Amino acid sequence: MPIILLINLKGGVAKTTNAVAIAECFASEGLRTLLIDADHQCMASELLLGEDRLMRADRSKTTLHDLLAAMLDDEFEPHQIGHYVVPGVSNIGDGIQNFSVMPCSMRIDDFSTNMAKAKRGFHSNDEFLTVLNRRRQQFQKWLSDNAAFTIVDCPPNLALQVKFLLPVADAFIVPSVPDRLSVRGSLYLLDRIAKLGYTRIKGIGTLWSLYREQNHVHREVVARAIKGVEPFCRLPRPFETIIPNATAIADATDPDKRPATFAAKYTPTFAKVFHRLCEEIVVRTEWQPATQDSSAPKDKTGRRKAAKV
Repeated sequence: MPIILLINLKGGVAKTTNAVAIAECFASEGLRTLLIDADHQCMASELLLGEDRLMRADRSKTTLHDLLAAMLDDEFEPHQIGHYVVPGVSNIGDGIQNFSVMPCSMRIDDFSTNMAKAKRGFHSNDEFLTVLNRRRQQFQKWLSDNAAFTIVDCPPNLALQVKFLLPVADAFIVPSVPDRLSVRGSLYLLDRIAKLGYTRIKGIGTLWSLYREQNHVHREVVARAIKGVEPFCRLPRPFETIIPNATAIADATDPDKRPATFAAKYTPTFAKVFHRLCEEIVVRTEWQPATQDSSAPKDKTGRRKAAKV
């Protein structure tokens, strides 16, 4: 089952907004969906839980930070991972039953800024990562067994938690504003991933976001990417779906609203945009529902057709 990171080393490209919307879109269609908030700002967690529930998770030490800390213990067992997941999240209705979040905590910076405490006596960053490396396969299997889609909201850097999650994930999406600085951040990300040797994970697409049709730079960048000219040809192939800079999408991040449905939250117009994007994600990840693997129709190549969202 696909584990997908939304990541860019440039901030302000709507990673969190898109991660939450994509996850809610999958979940609203009845798919078991997990969002992992790997950003120390905890914005995805707050959008899905609200401030009070997020603070309770932080006080009860049931966040991604606390899971990573628990994984350092020899006695850690994979079944404990569920303890760090909050089910039935989102402000849609009373929460989406099959949608969960693994919230983040600002304390996760301890792994980088206070390594002596976080490592519990380890003498180097490599030694610390070596211990976590032994947990990756267990973590990946738990995710595959417990979610049809896992969406990870990443910070605009390769923090320790991101380095832990990159080898676990199947793919990554690069949200990017179609401007020069955001594209530069995308290219730098690809360079860093390659230099760190994360060859297993693949970039399945660049997601143009905060797009403004009236901005000639945005139009130019999108057109050049379609033509495949330098440096845009080095980006993961852009999705056909483009996420506009729309007031309705920004309004959907208001945690005080209680929309009844996904379409009510994002408006029917933009709900359709995210549905189209999720259909593209399904195709590019070649995901198939487990119950339909043997019965799904085949395309001309003999491969099972991707399920629609």
